[in-house]
Amino acid sequence: MRALCLLRERTVYRRQAFVTGLQRAGYELVNAIPRPEPRDVLCIWNRYAGNHEQARKFESAGAKVLVAENGYIPDLAGGKWLSLALNHHAGAGSWKHGGPERWDYLGVRFGEWRHVNNGETIVLGQRGIGEPGIASPVGWAESVVRKVRGRIRPHPGTNKNIVPLEQDLAKASGVVTWASSAALRALLHGIPVWYAMPKWIGAPACKPLGQWPEPLRDDQARLDMFRRLAWAQWRLDEIESGEAFSYLLQ
Repeated sequence: MRALCLLRERTVYRRQAFVTGLQRAGYELVNAIPRPEPRDVLCIWNRYAGNHEQARKFESAGAKVLVAENGYIPDLAGGKWLSLALNHHAGAGSWKHGGPERWDYLGVRFGEWRHVNNGETIVLGQRGIGEPGIASPVGWAESVVRKVRGRIRPHPGTNKNIVPLEQDLAKASGVVTWASSAALRALLHGIPVWYAMPKWIGAPACKPLGQWPEPLRDDQARLDMFRRLAWAQWRLDEIESGEAFSYLLQ
């Protein structure tokens, strides 16, 4: 079994942990796979530009494509988490959903649902990185902010001076997102969320933007969503040990 890892060498991508993990899961790391076969694996960071074309090539051959990204909640329970799924990111891909124990073990406590009269509605800006249909469209936040009578919170990657998320959400009664990890944090704090990207991983605990302004405050839906999400992100040590790859690929 061969694996091609296209993650860059920069620290943020943790390439060596992925290389080591794939090897420990039984894969031979190679520098190129001109003609993919069904037992081959391609590992990429997000799915944009050349990565997207490579992924299509592997998929057409029946090979596996693993898409990595920053964790949906990257610092959960004191760990360093990275998301990992087959074919796509942000919930549009697929992964094996185990039982509730993976999330429940973390002991994360949810905030009570927020009921704030005249609170702010915050529209979460995004950078628009990724493949068509999954990346936030250009100008998306600006197109919805008037509809919901809210304000835009810029993405931290585009505005380094932005205040911490929890501080920015202090007076929020609702959050609107294309598909962001900041919205998942809002849900942890009990703030209702509306979303726009089809198949977003947080969707089962939220309302689609087309149903604005009626909120969803459903404890069971929130718990079920996070229990499912827990199997789509892995600690760095689980990636390096090969456990994440063995689980997803076998």
